[in-house]
Amino acid sequence: MENRLRNRRLDESEFLKMRAPFLAQWPTGREVDLDEAVEYQKNLPDSKNWHKVAVKLHEEGRTAIFPRAGTGLLEDQISLSRKLVESGVPFIPVTTDSYTRQLEFAKVDELLEEIRRSGRKLLNGFPIINYGVKQTRKIIESVDRGAFNPRLSLKSYPLATEISFAAGMTGIAASSFISWAAYEKNATLEQSMATNQYVHRLIGYYADRGVIISTDNHGWILTGMQPMTVNLATTIVDALMVAEQGGKSITSVVHLMGNMAQDLAWIRVAPRLMREYLDRFGYRDVSIAGVFAQHTPLFPMPQGMGGAFAFPNYTAMVAALGNVEAVSVRTIDEALGIPTEESHALTYESTNWLLNVIRAQKIDLTMKEIDEEAVVAEMEIRALVDKVLEIGDGDVIVGCLKAVEEGFLDSSFSPNKQVRDLVVGVKDCHGAIRWKEFGNLPFPEEVKKFHREKVSEREKAERRKMDYEVLVEDFWAFSKGQLIGRA
Repeated sequence: MENRLRNRRLDESEFLKMRAPFLAQWPTGREVDLDEAVEYQKNLPDSKNWHKVAVKLHEEGRTAIFPRAGTGLLEDQISLSRKLVESGVPFIPVTTDSYTRQLEFAKVDELLEEIRRSGRKLLNGFPIINYGVKQTRKIIESVDRGAFNPRLSLKSYPLATEISFAAGMTGIAASSFISWAAYEKNATLEQSMATNQYVHRLIGYYADRGVIISTDNHGWILTGMQPMTVNLATTIVDALMVAEQGGKSITSVVHLMGNMAQDLAWIRVAPRLMREYLDRFGYRDVSIAGVFAQHTPLFPMPQGMGGAFAFPNYTAMVAALGNVEAVSVRTIDEALGIPTEESHALTYESTNWLLNVIRAQKIDLTMKEIDEEAVVAEMEIRALVDKVLEIGDGDVIVGCLKAVEEGFLDSSFSPNKQVRDLVVGVKDCHGAIRWKEFGNLPFPEEVKKFHREKVSEREKAERRKMDYEVLVEDFWAFSKGQLIGRA
């Protein structure tokens, strides 16, 4: 496979020329003035800088909440942001709507008029591109603290990040894999990497001028049940891409799958290996601002109120025991549609109670199961990243493009046509997720033997094969208050 994309820092003059077509996508692009934006960012208080807030949480030994939220009207987004700050949330999301994600800006204008006329909620997020820099700054300035972070799509990344940073947002989920693997059908990984390289270079441009914008690296978001090691390996790839373009702050994101020992092992291994690979390539001045945990998006939400509270509270508990800097939890009414301000406040009141009580006890959880899971996870992550580096001759972009083509990086049930989809996961007797089918994943035989034995144990215990029906049962288990799927 031939490709021209490399993990090489874009020349500044080349990068500046690349910006024009993106800024021309909608009239608000003309509001972006990089020199003025840099000065605006420099004048923001520390409480509005993502990196500084995360570092302070680490120093104080606290875990905070980073939710997901967005609404159509500017005044509603301001009200929601204020409610989040009042609820003790230091990381404020600005989730964009579906039409913005597809670059349908004219449609957004029509819907904004209809919303104001009828009062109906016709947008499932904030249309940041239609509002532009000047209007979006009103959100940043509406609160006295809170680090803002937009949640975007692959198509909208370039223009939306230009507007977001110029408006005063200081964090971004800039991952080549998150949108491509979980939300895109036809986009290629090379297209996604080129788009993210632009965003990473924009972050580097700000960093060169003393403004630190942090990336929360989500990696390959899974669309089926499998161990998170492909995901965590690609967060390391993302980190190397960000660092090469000049980014100086990275947040390691670890998605939780339900088995506490396995989840805590991933939390411990992920940032350590990310630091190791960053240092190996000479990016010692790049900071890992913190570790953020969140429950993986694939599990259905519980339908009853008791389960709706239990789900985010359990996630918060694991995050607190993992001593991470922040955790993303779902609101109690997310299964019903767009959450209300009241449900945001109630959810975070409950989860903050847990976070504060557990972190205050400074628990250092020791379990042989955590140690065992950490050893296996490290072997898998190293095997994946090293394979990418090997086939890419040291270039992670070249290596990832080849790895996806060969199935060395893979996941199950991905909507993207480029993914090989040769792997399958299933839970073991203790609810930890194991590889049932390895596809072409480049794991050592020791790792494969470990997973096969765990799957075999459950087959013997339940006297049935771990087939597709079991996989579906496992998928629904957590929302039903069960660790393992039952017939």
